[in-house]
Amino acid sequence: MNKSVIYPKEWLAIHPYTSLQPSDSYFVQLANILYATCRISGLPDFFRRKMALYVAAYLEDVISGLGLWQSFTAEHERLYGKRLPFYTLSSDYLNDEVNEEDIRFLIWNTWQKAPFPHEYLHPMDSRITDQARCFYEILAKAYEEAPSNDWLEHCMDGFNSEKDRERKLDWLFGHSYLTEPSMLPYIEKVTPSDRFIIPVGPLALFLREILETLTDSNAWKEVPGLYPQEPELSDELLQKNAEMHKLFVAGTQGKERVYLSNYDELHRFLTEVLQWPDDENHTLPQMKPYRNFVLMVDSRKGILLAKDICEYIADPDNRLYDSQKAQKEAFRLLTEETLCPPDLLTYCIRNGYLPDASFPDGSGRELVQANADFVARHALLYYYRGD
Repeated sequence: MNKSVIYPKEWLAIHPYTSLQPSDSYFVQLANILYATCRISGLPDFFRRKMALYVAAYLEDVISGLGLWQSFTAEHERLYGKRLPFYTLSSDYLNDEVNEEDIRFLIWNTWQKAPFPHEYLHPMDSRITDQARCFYEILAKAYEEAPSNDWLEHCMDGFNSEKDRERKLDWLFGHSYLTEPSMLPYIEKVTPSDRFIIPVGPLALFLREILETLTDSNAWKEVPGLYPQEPELSDELLQKNAEMHKLFVAGTQGKERVYLSNYDELHRFLTEVLQWPDDENHTLPQMKPYRNFVLMVDSRKGILLAKDICEYIADPDNRLYDSQKAQKEAFRLLTEETLCPPDLLTYCIRNGYLPDASFPDGSGRELVQANADFVARHALLYYYRGD
């Protein structure tokens, strides 16, 4: 059976305008050519269509000077010292042209984020490599002939009305070729104010952060709510947290983390070390079913608690660490929402305390270790960047 056609309205849906531009007919045709060659097994047709649209939009971005792809790779390089996660760049990789490695990432990002049941996708999956090679051959030719979309150049330098502003913010938040994959499961539930507090895209960036990588314009700084103020903790709460920190480290020989093997140890720590009242309002009886606990303290934020993950953390102070269990389960800390609080996960990644984490099939440990922070950002979004 022949595939259906990608229509201009689908192309417009991933753009910050509503009327077709002179160059759009070319890119819609290009998206259809890409779609016709997309034969990835295991990927539903809806996402093959999306993939073709995103890859065509990537070329349009590169040619037209939108800067979205450049902002992503530049920010990734600032964070991690390299242009892309996972992929080693060839000697003929050019930052301002189309590259096969870029396309591999776009395919992986689209597929991995697609909201249908599937295992975590290994970035080196041969299906990605083969499809990227096919797409690249098409884009390399198109790069020489594709028209520029003049509307896109400098389009994010400002706005000419409230309607124009909202359309551009909506697009950048959840409908561009780089941010839509991360927002597909949630976009219908997002309110206008949510856009400013939910990180999006491959690097889990807030809208204000993406805009700062796209433009030097100050126009966006005037948008109400786009730059929210940091919540201030009351003096009373700061004092309480400082006192809690003092008790915590006094009971752990100066350590800001403690690993507890069962609820009885947790109860004892809460009542004897932290001096909490020994009643059900303070001793967390709802935690009795869980097998172990991590407590972490910060002098300003207070205490966080995580449950049933001690076996996976290779902290020298963690007597509960189990390498065999970690080899099977540690990757979940990087990808499973709410399993590990953001501050604890960041601490583990920065200190190399998840050395056993590999892809779910047991492969790629070195690749995961080299990209652990990116994997967490990409998978967890708010649950990694939230506080």
